[in-house]
Amino acid sequence: MTVGLSIRHAVIVDAEVLAWSVKMDGRKTITPPTERMPHQYGKKASRFLVVSAFNVVLGQSLLVLTHSWLGWAFTVSNAAAVALSAGPAYILTRYWVWEKWSKNMLVKEVLPFWGVAFFGLIFSTVAARFAGTYTDAQLALNLVNLAAFGLIWVFKLFLFDRLMFGGHHHTLKSAS
Repeated sequence: MTVGLSIRHAVIVDAEVLAWSVKMDGRKTITPPTERMPHQYGKKASRFLVVSAFNVVLGQSLLVLTHSWLGWAFTVSNAAAVALSAGPAYILTRYWVWEKWSKNMLVKEVLPFWGVAFFGLIFSTVAARFAGTYTDAQLALNLVNLAAFGLIWVFKLFLFDRLMFGGHHHTLKSAS
C-alpha cells in the first residue's frame, strides 16, 4: 500500500537510512558521506558527468558560434545555447543516467529540468556580464560561463536524484 508522504518526510527518512549502517555484529554506526557517496551515486554520477561534458561542449560551441561568428549579443547567445542544449540534456539525463523509461511527467520532470537549466542561464549570464565589465575576450567569457554552470552541477545531481528522476521517491510504502 502506497502512502502519501511529504517530500520533507521522504528526505528525512532517506537521510536517516543513508546515515546509518549496521556492522556484522549488529551495532549501528554512522557511515561518513565519503564512503556512502561513491556506492550510492557512482554509476549515476559518472553518467551525469558524461552527459554534462557533452552538454558543455554543445552549449559552449553554440555560444561561440552565435556570439563570435554570428555576432549576437552575449546574453542572447547564452540564452540560445541553453535553450538548444537543454533538450538533448534532458533526454540523455532521464533515459541514460537514471534509466527511466516511463512516461515523461511535464510538471514533475520536464518543467523543473528546464527551470534548473534557466536558473543556470541566469546565473551564468550575471557572472559573464560581471566578467564582461573587465574584458571582452571570448575565452574569458566562456570560462566564466563554464564556471558558473559548474558551481550548480553537484546541486543538480542531488536535485534530479532526490526530487525528479530517482525511483525511490515514487515508491514509498507503508510499514504495515
